[in-house]
Amino acid sequence: MKVRLIICVIAASFVLVQCSKSGEELKYKASLSKAVIINDNTSVRIDPYIFSSRVSTVDKGTIVTVTDVSKEKQWVGGQIDYWYKVMLPNTIRGWVFGSSLALQIDASEAAIERYVDTLWKKEADTVRREIAGKWWSVNKSGDFTEHALELYPDGNYKSYRKGSNGIEGSYSLNFRTSEIVFLDNTSFGKNLYFAKRGNAYKLTDAINDPGIEFKKIAEFKDSMSDIAPESTVPDSQEGVTPDDTTTDANQ
Repeated sequence: MKVRLIICVIAASFVLVQCSKSGEELKYKASLSKAVIINDNTSVRIDPYIFSSRVSTVDKGTIVTVTDVSKEKQWVGGQIDYWYKVMLPNTIRGWVFGSSLALQIDASEAAIERYVDTLWKKEADTVRREIAGKWWSVNKSGDFTEHALELYPDGNYKSYRKGSNGIEGSYSLNFRTSEIVFLDNTSFGKNLYFAKRGNAYKLTDAINDPGIEFKKIAEFKDSMSDIAPESTVPDSQEGVTPDDTTTDANQ
């Protein structure tokens, strides 16, 4: 009986040692790998704690280099995971919680790029639905100016100046640069950058110090042919019409 007990204890110890060894090996490999950020506006913190100061934010789809892993897992927002110390493309370093990234252990650069492409293909439909609507250009004071832009979830758009005929075409999303690429020109003659802030998107013609910004004044859920193009055009620079105020939730 004692011999059997000793054998069981030895076997259990061996299993625990192997599991611990496997965990340490995984952490070691992770600390030498690349990872892809999978959540919007992911926080990068000074230390591996949720209340640590934030040094930066990083966009979904960004490829980062993992340089270290926290000693223990932590609970954050109902999820338990390690913290990973990463280096961003701009060389900023900090800690990211594990649920916000996908480790690419032993993955080649080509495999990582394929993963990012797959991530963006899934994301594209969601983003098109969320940015679909009528947008109107505003100045830095928030007053309406002269450009209207209608974006549709099927990838089509219409761009025009108030009171003029529009340019119709299709657009694509470049997630690497966070740009809406208009394939058939626009009334304002350039592409736009999109950025999600909270639950709403912001459209501008430049990341820093934009010359043109757009404010959403109506939601579109259907294709271009189902929408009256002039139905929500602001009449002045004083603000949106009463009908628009009920849909102006994504500022």
